[in-house]
Amino acid sequence: MLKFATFAAVSALALGAFGAAHALTVTPAVEYASTGTLNDSRPFTLGFKFTLSSATNVDALGYWAPGSAGSHMVGIWDNAGNLLTSTTVSGTDTLIGHFVWRAISSLTLGAGTYTIGGEFTGGPFPSGASGVTTISQLTWVTAEQQYGSGLNFPTNSYNGYGQNGIMEVNFSTGPTGVPEPAAWALMLVGVGGLGGALRARRKAVAA
Repeated sequence: MLKFATFAAVSALALGAFGAAHALTVTPAVEYASTGTLNDSRPFTLGFKFTLSSATNVDALGYWAPGSAGSHMVGIWDNAGNLLTSTTVSGTDTLIGHFVWRAISSLTLGAGTYTIGGEFTGGPFPSGASGVTTISQLTWVTAEQQYGSGLNFPTNSYNGYGQNGIMEVNFSTGPTGVPEPAAWALMLVGVGGLGGALRARRKAVAA
């Protein structure tokens, strides 16, 4: 009985480490110190075009927190307008910095030109940001918008919203909690030990 309890405790510890390793962490592609806001009641897809100088892993998409009530689709397109990845970001998702974040299946973007956009359903949106920082391989090109409901490839350029344009959406290049080798090992040892203890217990009861 003591062995069974010990193995159960090890397994619980392993599974706890596994869960902790999956906590969402992000490295925002773009951030800012402060921003003003504008308002519009019309539906748009809002975002920006950018270039990457080297291959970049994307593992989460973000939506501007002050306007994130409800749910909003966010996507990334290549320069030909092909949607490469998308997800629905909810206002109850993880808040980090000025954005709420939803993890996606890891996607590697090669060097090139892309557009990120998000579903805007009316209300405030950021304008005139200051203290803008970006990851080293990213260069902002232009703000992009597209009138209409839903998530649409935004192709109407407008640079009247200040530094780095409309920061309604964002993407992360940080880890999303892929388990560390030690966490995997601990989990496997714990689960394997628990299985062994159960088999031994069954044999003892049968005897």
